[in-house]
Amino acid sequence: MKELTFVAFGDSLTYGYGVLPHIAYPTRLAKELPQKAPHIDWKIYNRGVNGDTTREALNRIESNVLRLRPHITAVLLGSNDSALNEGQYRTPWEYEHNLSLIIEGLMACEHGTAEFHGGVCLPLLITPPPVVDTDFYPFTTTDRIAQYREIVLKLANAYHCPSIDVFSAFLQKKEEGTDYEAFFQFDGVHWSNLGYDLFYGLIEQKLLDLTKDF
Repeated sequence: MKELTFVAFGDSLTYGYGVLPHIAYPTRLAKELPQKAPHIDWKIYNRGVNGDTTREALNRIESNVLRLRPHITAVLLGSNDSALNEGQYRTPWEYEHNLSLIIEGLMACEHGTAEFHGGVCLPLLITPPPVVDTDFYPFTTTDRIAQYREIVLKLANAYHCPSIDVFSAFLQKKEEGTDYEAFFQFDGVHWSNLGYDLFYGLIEQKLLDLTKDF
């Protein structure tokens, strides 16, 4: 059985803010992926930190991620970068710069398994999700987050990285007439159990696709 290390790297959406520990997507992956892909010995780590922007994430990537020598690292950042909140807002330019350095750091990290992505870490880029604009949390909006989504997709194309467009997936539910607000907690920013369930389906399928030949 081949061992594969996956790191979930991000902010409170990765950490699992406001939900029970087993709802956070890394915990669920650790439970369900061995059943879906039993030929792999999955090593799953949650490296989400509440309140992080790309600036803080870049500062801790060496100690929190690279030392684990991951095969795949999912990067979900941008909700805080886009928030007009003292100490958190990062301009689109800084966001792109920091995210580029994060990607380059991951792609230079050797995990020692030559048959998977040439022996180096594969970044999986995830767009920041939209929010409920009518809720009281005033520091970011869906329109502002849309700029950061475009940066993620631009970098995924430039670095030839797989991506998950969570932003569009959530808005599609809204367009379909689903109770959009039910995917979020009371603040309109963090995901509810239903929101995590929506995201989980996307990332589990992506990981199964990326590792099907491993």
